[in-house]
Amino acid sequence: MSLELPKRILKEGEEPQVTQINNNCRIEYIMRKFTEWMPKELAVVKKDPVFSQIFKLHKNGLGFSARVVHSFLCRELVTYKLHKLWFVFARRPLRFSLQEFHAVTGFECNTRISLKEFEEWKYDGGFWSNVLRRKDGTVSLFNLWNKDKEAVKKWKNADRIRLIYLAIILCVVLARDEKANIPLKYIKVVMDLEKVRKYPWGVAAYDLLYNSITKTRDNLKDKTTSYVLDGFSYAFQIWAMEVVPKIGKLCGKKLDEGFTNGSRCINWMGAGKVSYEEIIRLEQILTPEDDIYAYIDWRGNYDVVQSDAFRRDDDVEDDRVKNLMELIRTGHDFSDHIWEIEEAPEVCSDLHDEAPVNDESAVIDESVVNDEAAGSDEDYHTPKGSKNLGSTSRRGKKRLPVCGMEKRKHKVLSTGPKQAPFNEDMKAFVAKLFEQSFSGMEQRLQKQMAETFEQMRTELKDSRKEASVDVELGEPSAKKPSPKKPSPKKPSMSQPPLRRSTRGVKKH
Repeated sequence: MSLELPKRILKEGEEPQVTQINNNCRIEYIMRKFTEWMPKELAVVKKDPVFSQIFKLHKNGLGFSARVVHSFLCRELVTYKLHKLWFVFARRPLRFSLQEFHAVTGFECNTRISLKEFEEWKYDGGFWSNVLRRKDGTVSLFNLWNKDKEAVKKWKNADRIRLIYLAIILCVVLARDEKANIPLKYIKVVMDLEKVRKYPWGVAAYDLLYNSITKTRDNLKDKTTSYVLDGFSYAFQIWAMEVVPKIGKLCGKKLDEGFTNGSRCINWMGAGKVSYEEIIRLEQILTPEDDIYAYIDWRGNYDVVQSDAFRRDDDVEDDRVKNLMELIRTGHDFSDHIWEIEEAPEVCSDLHDEAPVNDESAVIDESVVNDEAAGSDEDYHTPKGSKNLGSTSRRGKKRLPVCGMEKRKHKVLSTGPKQAPFNEDMKAFVAKLFEQSFSGMEQRLQKQMAETFEQMRTELKDSRKEASVDVELGEPSAKKPSPKKPSPKKPSMSQPPLRRSTRGVKKH
């Protein structure tokens, strides 16, 4: 292929298999925490359509598959694009951009919305108003629900509801560490719930996930065994299940096969247990006839390649990506293409989410990770969150596999490319090959048998000679028993009988 294309970060077949991933997206933990702590306030927030897809995702019980997410991260293509990611699976290119993120989550992803209108807020004398007046930014979710739990119950109803919004925003939509201080800009947004419904959460969530993936890129090349993943990683997994439908069949089940015009995350359920070996096997048996979608959109697959609604003014051009998209447009077959390896990838460090004000509280304890390999396979696929949540935190409930999950998985993995039948030339070649093999084997066997018989004959002949010599010398052979006395023979007519000697015999 003469056109220059993006290169992979890791060589095909040499992707590392990590044993520990700390997934900061903790839907189960947040729902359980507030169901026990503030059930009435949580019921109010659930009625708001702004985050209805998150509650629907939790209700359907789709399990998180860290192995699927990690396998795709190892198959990334390195480009110069600042806001788009490219991956390969079964050697076919796949794009993960703001357009795909919107199709999966349904979050507001309008890049033209100005954030200045969200900076204004009105003082109401409540807890969050006082935090904004101090401007110290020293409030974390971890401290509120561990150290100030009783004080929170005495807040105004509006402030308790705002706390639930902040918990969903920080621990699910943005999937940040709960020990990090809450950014003041998000506190300003929740001061007015109308602003919460208009805020471009999709842009903020995608940018944070994008930055987390680019940071992980260096860890993967260093053959790390564990890493921390920030951002709404469920969106990345569901994207993989959508662009490669057979991966979706391994992980779960679609509620509606004809689902269109909606966020894809609410159309999945189940918690299929997927291993690295099964993912590798699937990649090997996929053929050009299998459905794999390079782009997905809110309205369908391949319907829209680039939408103006998701354009970013600060993005850069990459001729390699242009070449790649042109080959996709013309239906190029990538099954025989060997993707080159990027020796020194250029990682963009332009972060779009401000770091927390207090650096000490913003540090994520990477030594505290989910030991997903040590537990059961259900535990590995269900995000348990950080272990530094206090001794009273309980493990999340196990996701139950969908009925028939294992049967569907076996059906997907047992199918592979069918081999073409032998033609006449191939049959003749194979027949001749077998004939020559058997002929050579027969000759070697005959030669070996002849040599064996000749050796046996020689040994028998030598043994007879040795026995004859022993008899003549009057010495019985040690190898044979002493011979029996011969029976007396009758005298022959031609030979006189022998006379017995009387010498030395006394007469009586």
